Amino acid sequence: MTEGTRASGALQTREALLDAGAALAEEHGLAGVSVNMVVARAGVAKGTFYVHFKDRAAFVDAMHARFHARVEAAVGEAIAGLPPGAERLFRNAEAYLDVCLANRGVKAMSLDARSDPAVQGSMEARRKRLAAGGVADLEVMGWDDAEEAARLLAAMTREISVLEFDAGHRLPASRRVLRRLLGI
Repeated sequence: MTEGTRASGALQTREALLDAGAALAEEHGLAGVSVNMVVARAGVAKGTFYVHFKDRAAFVDAMHARFHARVEAAVGEAIAGLPPGAERLFRNAEAYLDVCLANRGVKAMSLDARSDPAVQGSMEARRKRLAAGGVADLEVMGWDDAEEAARLLAAMTREISVLEFDAGHRLPASRRVLRRLLGI
C-alpha cells in the first residue's frame, strides 16, 4: 500500500466518523453522539476513533470545523464578484442559512455544544471570524459601528437558522425581513 493510498483511506475513515456523528446529532442531539455510537454507525473499531481524534470534545470540534469550512466555501461562492455592500451581506447570510439546513445534524450539535467549555472557545472563534467578514460591507453601507453591527447581524442570522432548523425548511418571511433590514 502506498503512502497516498493510506492517507486517502485515513481521510475516508475520518470523514465516515464525522458523517456518523452528524447523523447521530440530527437524530439524538449532542447527547446521542457518544464514541460508541459513532464507531458503531461508521462501522469501525473504537480504537480507530482515537487514531483520528484525541477525545469526544476534539471530535465535536472537528465536526464544527468541517461545518464552518462548508459555510466558508458556500459564502465564497455566493459572494464571488459582488462589490461590498448590502447585497453581498444578504447573500453571505443566505449561504450560511442554506448550509445550516443542509447540515442539520451539525447545527443541532453546535446548538447543544455552545455551553461546553471543551469546545466553546474554538467554536466562538469560528463564529467571530465569520461575522468579521461582514465588516467591510457594513462600512461601505455607512455604518459607524460596523464591527458591532456585524456581530449583531451574525447573531440575527444564527437565530434565523435556529427558526429554520426547528421548522425543517427555509422560512421565506424571515429571509425577506433580513433583506429588508439590510435596505435591499
